[in-house]
Amino acid sequence: MAADASRDNREDPAAQQSMFGARASDSTGSGRKRGPSHLGPTQALERLRDRIDLAVKELHRLREENVSLHKELDALRRGGPSPSDGTGVHFTESADQLRSQLTRYIGTIDELIRKEESATSAPEA
Repeated sequence: MAADASRDNREDPAAQQSMFGARASDSTGSGRKRGPSHLGPTQALERLRDRIDLAVKELHRLREENVSLHKELDALRRGGPSPSDGTGVHFTESADQLRSQLTRYIGTIDELIRKEESATSAPEA
């Protein structure tokens, strides 16, 4: 009967760890286990498969990002707007014509504001 119990302890890694666990924690004084914690073979393979799946997904994402960055770079090299810029606006007037037109609009708005302020600040009779 004692031989059966000792054989069970030799074949069961958890029983072996519990046999030596008290001594290991006593020697370190911190209560931590010494050495790596071991997983079962199927758990280790499942964790490895999950990590590989994550790595593959990240590689696919990086490849897609790389393709879009190459497209943007090619567009910038050609001098056009990048695809992420949206719709480009093109004016038929030159920059000087647009500037003078905007200056006139701003002047008109300023004049309207001054008239409104003078009308509201004048005493009513």
